[in-house]
Formats: sequence, C-alpha cells, structure tokens
Amino acid sequence: MADEPEDPILDSEEEEGGPIKGFLEHLEDLRWVFLKSFTALFIALLVCLFGAPTIISILKKPLEESGRLESLYGSKGASIAVRVGTNTVGTFRPGTAYMQGLAALNVPSNQNVTLDLYPVTHGTNHYLAFAINTNEAEFPQKAPVQLLNLTPASGFLVALQVAFYGGLVFASPFILFFIAQFVLPALKVNELRYVRKAFLLGVGLFLMGLALCYYLMLPIALRAAVWFSNQMGFGAFQWTADTYIGFVTKFMLAMGIGFELPIFLLLFVKIGLIDYTTLAKNRKLVFIIILVIAAVLTPPDVVTQIAMAVPLYILFEITAMIAWYWERKEKKLKAAEEAAEAAELEARRQERNRRVAEAARAKQEEKFALESNQTQTTETASEASSETEETSEDDDDEPEDEDEDEEETGEESEAKIDPALADMVAKEPFQPEGEPNPPYVPPLEEDPGYQPYAE
Repeated sequence: MADEPEDPILDSEEEEGGPIKGFLEHLEDLRWVFLKSFTALFIALLVCLFGAPTIISILKKPLEESGRLESLYGSKGASIAVRVGTNTVGTFRPGTAYMQGLAALNVPSNQNVTLDLYPVTHGTNHYLAFAINTNEAEFPQKAPVQLLNLTPASGFLVALQVAFYGGLVFASPFILFFIAQFVLPALKVNELRYVRKAFLLGVGLFLMGLALCYYLMLPIALRAAVWFSNQMGFGAFQWTADTYIGFVTKFMLAMGIGFELPIFLLLFVKIGLIDYTTLAKNRKLVFIIILVIAAVLTPPDVVTQIAMAVPLYILFEITAMIAWYWERKEKKLKAAEEAAEAAELEARRQERNRRVAEAARAKQEEKFALESNQTQTTETASEASSETEETSEDDDDEPEDEDEDEEETGEESEAKIDPALADMVAKEPFQPEGEPNPPYVPPLEEDPGYQPYAE
C-alpha cells in the first residue's frame, strides 16, 4: 500500500485552537456550560439577595443627586416644600388653592422656599402655623421623591428584583468565561486575537455606559420626570419602590447595551456586510433609530431623550471614523500588495529574459564548439586516412616476402626427409601406443565372378 501524503503544514495564523471532538462530546461540553452558568448565576443571586439593602442604597443615589440638582438650578417659578421636622410632606406652588392664605409670607417668586410647620396655641385651640425657614443649611438636601412599598409583598419583590439584576451583572463575567471555554477552541489563532480585543472593548464600553447613566443621565432623567409630573398637575413626591428600582436597573442596562453598538457595527464592517460608505449614507436613518430607542428607554421629555441620544450618536460617528480608517488602511495594504506583486512580476520577467539570453548565448557557444569539433574531427579523419593508405601500401609488400619465405621453408623441409624412412611410413602406417598392429593382409586379386550381396 502506497504511503499516504503528509498533511501540508498549516500557517500558524490558521491553526485550530483545540482538539477535534465528536457531536456527543460537544453536547456534553454544552451541558456543562449550562450547569456552570446557572450555578454562577444562582450564587450571585444569593449574594445580591443578602446584600439587597446596600444595592438599594446605591441605586437611590441618583434620586438624591436629582434633589441636589433641584437646589442647584432651581425651578421655574416658586416652589414651596412643606416639612415636618426633617421629613418633606409635600410641595406646593404659590397661587394654588392650597397656598392662597400664604400671601402674607412674601414668598419669593424665583427660588425654592422651605416652610416649617410649628404648633401654635390660641386659648384652648391648637394650630399648625407656617414659617419660612431662613436657615436652609439645617436641613440637608434630600431626594425630591420618597420611595414607598404599597403592598405587603412589595419589599420582598423589590429584593428579588435587585437580586436578579445584580446577580445577572455580577455573574456575567463567569458566564462569558464558561461560554468562551466552549466556543474559543473552535476558532483559529487570528480569530482568537480579534475575539479577545472585541471582548475587552465590549467590557470597557459596557462599564462606560453604566457609569455615564448612573452619574449623569439618571439624575437628569429623574429630575425631568418630577418636573414633567408637576407641569401636568400631578404630585411627584412619592413613588413605589418596585417601579423606581425597575426603571433604574433597566435604564442602566439599556445604556450599557447601547454602548455595545460600536462592537456590532465594527463586526459587520470586518466581515464585509457594511462599509464606511453605507454608514455615511445612512446617518439620518441611524439618528432617527437612536432617537426612537431613547424615547422608549427614557421618560417622555426632550431633555432626557437628547441626553441619551447624543452619546449613542457620538459612538456611531466614532464607529464610522474607525470604519473609514480600516477601509483606508486596507486600500493602502492592497495598493502595496499590488505594487509588490507588480515588482515581483517585473523581476520574474527580467529573470526570464536573462535566462533566455543566457540560454541563447550558451546555445551559440555550443554551436560554435560543435563546429570547431567537427572541423577538428574532419582534419583528424583526413590525417588518419592518409596514414591508413600509407600503411596499406606497406602491407601489400609484406605478403610477397612471406610467400617466398614459405616456399623456401617447404623446399628445405622436403630436402631434409630421408627417402627410406618415407617408404617405411608408407608401408606401415602409424598406430597409437598400446594398440597392436593388425596382421598384414595382402590385397585380394580381383575375382571376375564376384557379385555384391543383393538385399
């Protein structure tokens, strides 16, 4: 059996990342991925459930920050917060039915005012009277909205909600690691390099989106929600805790996922589905899509929508610039490759011409050498033929001398034979040694009546 050809040596950039497995082995690995992922999520849920009070206090920070913004920028027109001790019990505006009797207090029309309630005794009657607080520093700025649980199970549901979203965030690195263990061995070396870069960039963008939403957009969005409710004539100083927690967590996750937009766009650019020209031509469409996403994820006010849409659109423009840079780089590389290929072809053409010239010169030299050899051979043959003719003439003279010598030798040998010895040899022929001579029988005389035997 002939030996099988060896497999060609694969390029290091094209080698697979792991061993080849069967279908059932892949199913077993996938089962373990699900088991480990659910285990990591369950552990993270338990940790976040026990740490729910701390997480809730962290999620309430943007609401308190919105109260600070309220005191920093104020509101259009006068706003009066009514407090009992350190607790805010309501917010009113001058000119409403609740505040018609407060004209004597000379409430300013361009700033926020805090009224203190204090007990007043008039005879046997006890009243609560209003007084403008002149020492605002005594009351630390609190959130403009209080969070309440209106049902017995609301507290437990809020804790579960916090545990679920928090567990999902904290368990996501482990889940991604388990998924990577299953997927990465099937990728090639160069693909692994791109995946690592995309993973690091994606994690950075996700955390950037969370930070931007938590520290900047949530306070603005919450303050805008309170302002819009007041403009509509509704009170907005008490919200349900589950509604607030759900809004904050979903908003933050949406911003984090929205910041992953460059990853997907750059992936599509890398595999050739879109290019810089496509992104540049569809700027208006992309801006409209971003506005729609911002309108769905944020309260229905223009300020919050723009606050979310602007960062996403800036990311889109950065993505378009990166796509333009990649396209330009690829064009330069392609031009360099074409130039190198053209130079290589020119070098091959020159090498071929050089070899053709060398072959022609060698052929010409060989032809000249062959002609020279033929000339020398002809001269040598003519000289050899001349020598052969001379030698043949000498050979023709030598046989006559040899014949004469042979004749002389024969005559001399005949002269040396004794006649008596010759006669004896003729009468008694030679017999080999060890065999007796047969008796001599004289020849019979011819019988005239003899007839040969007839068969």
